[in-house]
Amino acid sequence: MIKTIRRGAAALLAAIVLTGSLTGCGTWSNTKIVLTTGLTGDQLFKVGKSVCTLPEAMIYVMDYKQQYENAYGVEMWEHDFGGVTLEEYVKDTIIAQLASVKAVTLLAKENNVTLSDAEKEKISQAAEEYYSALTDEQKKYMKVEKGDVEDLYTAHVLSKKVYTEITKDVNTEVSDDEARIITIQQIRLDSLDNAESVKARLDEGRDFGTVAAAYNRDSQTTVTLGRGEKEAAYEEAAFSLENDQISNVIETTDGYYILKCINNFDRDATEANKITMVEKRRDEEFTEAYETLMADTPSEFNRQKWTKVHFADYSGEAAPNFMTIYTKYFGN
Repeated sequence: MIKTIRRGAAALLAAIVLTGSLTGCGTWSNTKIVLTTGLTGDQLFKVGKSVCTLPEAMIYVMDYKQQYENAYGVEMWEHDFGGVTLEEYVKDTIIAQLASVKAVTLLAKENNVTLSDAEKEKISQAAEEYYSALTDEQKKYMKVEKGDVEDLYTAHVLSKKVYTEITKDVNTEVSDDEARIITIQQIRLDSLDNAESVKARLDEGRDFGTVAAAYNRDSQTTVTLGRGEKEAAYEEAAFSLENDQISNVIETTDGYYILKCINNFDRDATEANKITMVEKRRDEEFTEAYETLMADTPSEFNRQKWTKVHFADYSGEAAPNFMTIYTKYFGN
């Protein structure tokens, strides 16, 4: 049976690649997924020629088990959340995130991204630290060998390197005006008559904050704003104001606004926004490369094998944290 499962934004994938994060939920890409029992041995799924084994997935299982049981307790796994148990939700998340990391290793091959001897040595050290910290009971439950740990660390390191390679030529120049962040106060009114009446009070010299407290129909009075966050008419008026200047009445689809500029150029926030904008460009570049590769890449998934995994089947002590050790050796 063939089933097409769609990924949401591949920006999530980029976040997983960069941070190695085991939090949040992802979905599969626009990839044909074959639900099959044709995979051999411990193979859980394939993305193209990239394979993930059940022992590798169990490493994620142990990390998630500790994370969720510390937060919610062991009894929460079978709790129903709108027709989906917590266990089902977390297991879907694990497969989605592992599929993301494994898929990106295909991009590494396509872009001739390889590991240096120094990186291979660090992977071996990280895997040894993780594996040697496992108890015999944990190794038996996970069916994991040191080689499985090395394979998973290798996939994570390659993923981070290929992201860097693909996005290395992204334009990092962002002007002050593009990234400019301003702070304004706003009053929203429901009708033009009310807006003009309030504007007349302000023209008489009434305090903007006091008038806003009395008449503003919006829950917020003070707003920090960047470009592209509001309708064109609102944005044009807001970004044309000087400090302490009050706008004319602005008509938008959700009412009538009067604005006062508090700070027409927040330097610190603008510099931070430049970084965010460059990161967005990188994510878009990476997403395009990823989706182009994955458009025709088939995947196989042994769901029958995965349904046999249950978090409650292991009740021993917590395993070492895979991502904590990854961060120790390779950073965030």
